[in-house]
Amino acid sequence: MSERYGIAGQQYFDNNGNPLSGGKLNFYETGTTTPKNTYTTSAESVANANPVVLDQYGRQGDIWFTGLAKVVLTD
Repeated sequence: MSERYGIAGQQYFDNNGNPLSGGKLNFYETGTTTPKNTYTTSAESVANANPVVLDQYGRQGDIWFTGLAKVVLTD
């Protein structure tokens, strides 16, 4: 069963409180550096890029995956 990461439109900010435009959510298999596949739908039919790139306002799109994941936010 797919799990959603956060909510679509969740916004991230830098240390100065500005939207993290172009920030990246890097997904890995838990406890490893192996990239984990994520998807734009709960049916896992359309893959996201990895890393998932935040929009100009620092917002994420829909992110779904099965199981557990380690997520690293980078600018």
